[in-house]
Amino acid sequence: MGKNFRHNRPRRERDDYTPVGDEKALATPLGSLGLSERTAELLSKGGVATARDLAARRMREMYRIQNIGKKQCFEVRDALVKLGLDYRPDDEEVALSREVRPARKVDARDRHGAGQDGRRDEKKRDGVHEKDSRREGKDNRREGKDNRKDAKTKQQRKERDPFAGMSLYEIVYGKREPAPVAEKPQREPLPEGAIVKFNRKGKWGYRDRKGNVVIQPDYDDAFEFSEDLACVERDGKLGYIDKKGEQVIDFKYDSATSFADGLASVTIGEKSGYIDKHGGEVLPLRFDVATPFEDGRAIVREDGRWGVLDRKTLEVLWR
Repeated sequence: MGKNFRHNRPRRERDDYTPVGDEKALATPLGSLGLSERTAELLSKGGVATARDLAARRMREMYRIQNIGKKQCFEVRDALVKLGLDYRPDDEEVALSREVRPARKVDARDRHGAGQDGRRDEKKRDGVHEKDSRREGKDNRREGKDNRKDAKTKQQRKERDPFAGMSLYEIVYGKREPAPVAEKPQREPLPEGAIVKFNRKGKWGYRDRKGNVVIQPDYDDAFEFSEDLACVERDGKLGYIDKKGEQVIDFKYDSATSFADGLASVTIGEKSGYIDKHGGEVLPLRFDVATPFEDGRAIVREDGRWGVLDRKTLEVLWR
C-alpha cells in the first residue's frame, strides 16, 4: 500500500523551541539543500519543506520519518552545517554545555618550566595554593561547627515540643503523609456523529462513540475520516467511502492521502496528482511527489524541480 498514509496520522504536539541560525538559512527550501533525490523525497513525504523543519528536530526524531536511516540523518546534518545550522540539541547536551566550563589556557612555561623564573613562579603558586588550602580548611571547620549548632538547636526545640515540624497527619497517624496521587486525565468524549476505526480479526471497520458497528470490518486497512470521506484499502488498491460505508471513489490507487481543503493526493504507478471528492482529476497525475494540502499549500516535484502548489489558484510556484 502507499507510503503517503503517514501524513494522515495525528501530529504530535510541538513545543515552543525556536531553531537557532540565520533566518535566510532557515528559510532555505528542501530542494535547495543539495540532498540526494531519494532523501529529499522521503523528507518531503514526512512533511519537511524547509531547513527550519529539520533544525527544529533532534537527530533521534528524524528516525520517525518513514524509511529515514542513519545514512540520511548524517547527509542532512552535513547539508545543515553548510548553512551554519544543525539539529536541535538533546536536553542532556544543553545541560552538559551549561555545566562544563572551558579549561584555563596553560602556558608552556607552566607545563615544562622556564629556568629560575619558572621555579620562582612555581613556588609562588605553591604558596598561593597553601593559603587557599588553609582557608578552605577554616571554612570547612566553620561549616561543621555551624551544622553541629543547627543540629543542637533542632534537638533542643524537639525536646521542648516533640511535635515541632510535624504535620497534623503525622501527629495523628504517626507516619509520614503519603504523596498525593495524580489523577489520570480523562479522555474527552467523541463529538456527536463521530465514528472511529477498529480492527477485528485482521480487518478494519468503523463504529460510533457508543461502540455500535456502523461499517462492518471488511477492509485490509483503513484511516480516519476527513471531510466526511475515509481512505480504505481492499485487495491492494485504495479508494474512498462515506460514513454510510458506500463506495464514493473506485479502488484503483497505489497510494493516497486523506482529503484536505477538498482535495486528496493520489498515486498510480510512479506519478501523483490531485482529485476532488467525486474522484475527478483536478490536477493530472504528472508529479513525482505530491503532498497533502496544509494551510492552503502543498509541496510538489516534477522533472527534478520542487515547487509550492497554491490551493486557490492551483498554480505551482517553482523554486
